[in-house]
Amino acid sequence: MQIKRYEVATINEAIGRIKQDLGPDAVILSARKIRSGAKQAFEVTAACDPDPKPKNPVSEGRGGNRTKEDVSESGMTSLRRELDEIRASLATIARDQSLRIELAEMKETLNHFFDVVGMRRGRTQMDDHRRLYLHLKESGFSQAAACRIIEAVNAAQSGAAGQAGDLFEAARRYIQKTLPADPTFGAHKRVQFFLGPTGVGKTTTLAKLAARYAMVEKKKVGLINTDNYRIAAAEQLGTYAKIMGLPVETATTAEAFGLALKKYDGLDVILVDTPGRANPDGASFRKLVGPLKEAGYDAHLLISAAGDADYLKRVVDQYEAFDVRRMLITKTDEAIRFGGLYDVIGRSGRPVSFVTCGQNVPQDIREATPGALSALIFGNPGGRQATRAPKEMF
Repeated sequence: MQIKRYEVATINEAIGRIKQDLGPDAVILSARKIRSGAKQAFEVTAACDPDPKPKNPVSEGRGGNRTKEDVSESGMTSLRRELDEIRASLATIARDQSLRIELAEMKETLNHFFDVVGMRRGRTQMDDHRRLYLHLKESGFSQAAACRIIEAVNAAQSGAAGQAGDLFEAARRYIQKTLPADPTFGAHKRVQFFLGPTGVGKTTTLAKLAARYAMVEKKKVGLINTDNYRIAAAEQLGTYAKIMGLPVETATTAEAFGLALKKYDGLDVILVDTPGRANPDGASFRKLVGPLKEAGYDAHLLISAAGDADYLKRVVDQYEAFDVRRMLITKTDEAIRFGGLYDVIGRSGRPVSFVTCGQNVPQDIREATPGALSALIFGNPGGRQATRAPKEMF
C-alpha cells in the first residue's frame, strides 16, 4: 500500500493532488486542521494499493453481479460522502474559531476604549472625553490613533478637571508634538525631486514651487523632466516654464540627467519632475541620483489628502526603496477630513514640507508649519466641516 501526506490550503486542493498522485482509487485516511506559518492549512493523509489483487465478481440482489467498475464507483461515492462530512465539520470549526477571535478582539477594543475615555468608576469627565473621541473619529482618525491621543491627554492632565476647550487644545498640541519634526525646516537642497503616483499633482506642484522660488525669492531656477511615460508631462511642464521664463530640460537617462545638471551649474534651485507609475522603479531612481550623493538632494513624496488611509499606506510602502526625505500633501481642497493623514505621516517618519490647496499657480501652496499642519489634521471641533478653507489655515 502506498501512503502519502499532504499539507494544503483547502480540501479541494488535497483531492486534486491525491487523484493526480495516487489515482482515482485512492482513499483519504485522515484530515485535520493545522497552522502553517501565519496561515491555517489542512494535513491530509491518503493511501492506495499500487497493485490491487483481482477480485471475484460480487453477487448483488436478484442474483446479479457487481463488476469492478461498480465497486470503484461505489468507493468514489463513499469517498465523496466522507469528504462532504469533513468539509461540514471543518466549516463548523472555522466558524467557531473565527467567532471566538472576533469576540476576543471586540472585548479587548471595548476594554481599551472604556479605560481610555474614563467611563469606568467615574475617574474622569465622561462627556468631554467622549466628545473628543467622537470628534477624532469624525475627523478621519483611526480608532487606535484616537484612543492613543486621548490616553496621552488623560495622562498629561492627571485627572485634573478642565474645560472641553482645554481638552481639545491639549489633543491638538499632542498631535503637533508627535508629528515628525523637520530639523531643517524651510531649508531645502539645491536639487529637489518630486515623486508620487499618477494624478497626485507632481507637475502642478513643481510649477507652484518654481514660481515661488523665481518670483518671490528671486532665485535662479531650472526645471528637468524625467517622465517619458506620459506624453503630456513634458508639454505641461514646458508650458509652465515658458510662462515663467524658466529653462527646462528633458532627461530620461542617467547620462542625460548628468548633462542637464552641468548645464544648470550656475542656478540656485533645480526642480525635477518624475514619472508616476503603478510600480515605481527604485533602481532607476538610484542611478539617476548617483552623481548627487555628495552634494545631496531633497526627494518629496507627494500624497493626496483625498486618498483613503489604505491607499496612502500602500503609496508610502511602494516608495520605501527611494531616499524620500520629506512628504508633500496635495489636494487638501478636495478633501473634507484629514485625520487619516496622522497615521500615514507618523508611520513614514518623514516631516511634511508643503501643502497644496488648489489648482492656481503659484498661489495655492503653503509651507507646512507644525502648528498649521496639526490644526488641519485635527479639524474643527465645532463641526465636521472646517470653518476655514485649507488655504487660509497656512
